[in-house]
Amino acid sequence: MAEKVLKGGLRAAGVKYDVEKFVNAGPDSFCGVCSRWGHVEAKCGSLKMPACMLCMGRHLTKDHKCNVVGCKANAGQNCTHNVDKCVNCKGNHIAKANCCVKKQEVIKMAREDRRTWKKREGERRNVTTDQQKKPDHTEDGGPSTADAEKKAQHDEQIKKEPEVQVTATQGTEGQSSNAGTQETPMKSW
Repeated sequence: MAEKVLKGGLRAAGVKYDVEKFVNAGPDSFCGVCSRWGHVEAKCGSLKMPACMLCMGRHLTKDHKCNVVGCKANAGQNCTHNVDKCVNCKGNHIAKANCCVKKQEVIKMAREDRRTWKKREGERRNVTTDQQKKPDHTEDGGPSTADAEKKAQHDEQIKKEPEVQVTATQGTEGQSSNAGTQETPMKSW
């Protein structure tokens, strides 16, 4: 079904929408078009400017060919005649080489991202578990401890700041005036 939706799109409320495959890309994702880190082919902004991961040439890696006459390396394969050149750090190695400083940086970032994600996931699970442990009401139907604490804080606040009730008296011409205003504390209930 997914392939059908990808090919034909999706209709909702009489409107047809194009659908593309979701690809989760992290810092250690490698693009086969531009030979750079951090995205995949589907999200590459350099589709018209490819870069070979073997020689940094302006062609796709699958189209890489050795210029030496008689070389038996197939298209897209590296050979001993090739001068390796990295697109990312300009070093004398291919773009995916383990010695590449840029590759080492993105792998480190990806590990940190995964640690952070796992930590956040653990915190989210702990919060969910804590919320499940604190019911809204106790077994006897009374408020939970958290609700009782909130009510106590509210009651303390009311005691500190008594509300004021203002009453007005009729003036001589039947209009309200502030001449007879009284301030009396209201009782909280």
